[in-house]
Amino acid sequence: MEPESEEMLLNAAKKSFKDTFGVEPEVAACAPGRVNLIGEHTDYNDGYVLPMALPLVTIAVGRKNGRDQIQIKTMSENMGEPTLTSFPIPSVEPLSKGDLKWANYIKGVIANFKGAVPGFDAVFVTNVPLGGGLSSSAF
Repeated sequence: MEPESEEMLLNAAKKSFKDTFGVEPEVAACAPGRVNLIGEHTDYNDGYVLPMALPLVTIAVGRKNGRDQIQIKTMSENMGEPTLTSFPIPSVEPLSKGDLKWANYIKGVIANFKGAVPGFDAVFVTNVPLGGGLSSSAF
């Protein structure tokens, strides 16, 4: 079975965003999936790695919401429930690990962002197979 194209994923993410938040997203980002052919966890230990981008992607669409809350939704199957969650922006309350593993990854990216993070709404979708030994590049 052929994975969904980037255009199909983007259109699905935009539709889900509008259905969920009632407005159109203002921004979109796309990052390739990747596989490390040699060297897991060796790059930061001065070892050699050979990462290779794949034709699989992760897409995020979103917009600022003018509030002190971040709302994120995943469209990925097999992530468990809920697929929509919210939490305060880091300047209001420090980010903490929660029960939703998929949301913890996004919180980790936000926690390492240099600068102020405004409130935003976002939808994430991917055609990178979950549990397939592949990674999705950070945005």
